[in-house]
Amino acid sequence: MADKSIFWGPNQSEFNFVYWQFEIFTILFVEQLLLILVKMNFLIKIWAQGNPGNILMMYLSALKIRKHLGYGDITNVKIPIFGIDLPDIRLAGWGLHNTAYANGRQAGYVPAPGLAHAVRHSDAKFISLEGYCQHVKNFPTREELDYEQFFSAIPNGDGGGDDELVINIRGGEILRGIHQDYTLLPPEYYYYLVAKTGKKPIFYGQLDESPYMTELRSFFPHATFIQSRGVREDFDFLRKSKHIVLCVSTFSWMAAWMSNATTIHFPIAGVLNPMQHTTSMLLPLDDPRYKFYMFPVYYGTHVDQYRDYLDPVRTTWQPMEPDKLREIVPDGEMYINDYIRSLNIEEYIEYYPEKSSVFDLFGNIGIYNDYMNNGFFDNRAAFKLERGFYTRTYHQVGLDMSCGRIKSERDHYARIGQYMGLKRMP
Repeated sequence: MADKSIFWGPNQSEFNFVYWQFEIFTILFVEQLLLILVKMNFLIKIWAQGNPGNILMMYLSALKIRKHLGYGDITNVKIPIFGIDLPDIRLAGWGLHNTAYANGRQAGYVPAPGLAHAVRHSDAKFISLEGYCQHVKNFPTREELDYEQFFSAIPNGDGGGDDELVINIRGGEILRGIHQDYTLLPPEYYYYLVAKTGKKPIFYGQLDESPYMTELRSFFPHATFIQSRGVREDFDFLRKSKHIVLCVSTFSWMAAWMSNATTIHFPIAGVLNPMQHTTSMLLPLDDPRYKFYMFPVYYGTHVDQYRDYLDPVRTTWQPMEPDKLREIVPDGEMYINDYIRSLNIEEYIEYYPEKSSVFDLFGNIGIYNDYMNNGFFDNRAAFKLERGFYTRTYHQVGLDMSCGRIKSERDHYARIGQYMGLKRMP
């Protein structure tokens, strides 16, 4: 009989140890290989469509998710002005959904950190973005993303100079009143800005002949009016201008956001007013380039009746400082990330036994989807917490509640306590 020690070592125990090491190595190798495959095939899909401004906002939101997650291929994005054409790839398996309903309830905010957490604690194969994602916190900052390199401008393109005030005008389909939150702005507003800045006005964009344009030209007989040169050219002209006045348009908003402008005059009106268009929040309150002007809630109609809605607001707008706006604009959107991280799936099902069928069908993915898209907004408990124990143990919590700094013991734990390692139960 052959001497097995040639292969196994001097004794059986040494063989067992070597075999055990090999088995552990194999398991770890397979796990790493599977993880690599998951990362290679993970998708972040955009569903909604629209003009370049709308698509850019969804694409930037997907980039922010990928940054938090560390991987993922973005799919179903077409932005011809920047040569971006990411094909639509059919989704397979189960994934996480940021539904249009949830996105709208969060004023367009996409909980990228929370979604990344849910991916790491489930078998999700994709993230599906189903809303318009129009929240300023969704977009990478200028420090996080080199916009000049990622979205390159036309070489040698022109823009408004330092002595000029570029006033973007959107005509086209909004003149037909296709959406009541896409409004024209009163000429008196532009007159104020020209007088305030002392700069030469350039009206640039879709200058379709209409009763509104007739009035605008009469207000500014010596101004420069430049008709649209094309989508890409218009975007870059705005982007390269030193002083910009936005129109009520996501296209105009994105061009200014990507610009190196010194001053950006922001009309808080229509779709740019989060108190009116509640499914978005596009006020860059921390960017010192922006000067804000608050308009009343008002709604657009066909341009033939434009005076019916512009006359009442011609002089009823006012400049507003960012600090005052912070008091007005809801700031709770991002707390959803804390609540997603605090979700205890086992305890959630104990609280809501009817969700056990969701878990049986979809596992952790189903519970995360249920909570992120419904449970959070219905104020469902994400975990067990004994209120009396919590306030007795952590005295400051009760005072914070009385002073309005937090809403409840659960709110404290989700936003603060879980990161401090506080106990929820005796």
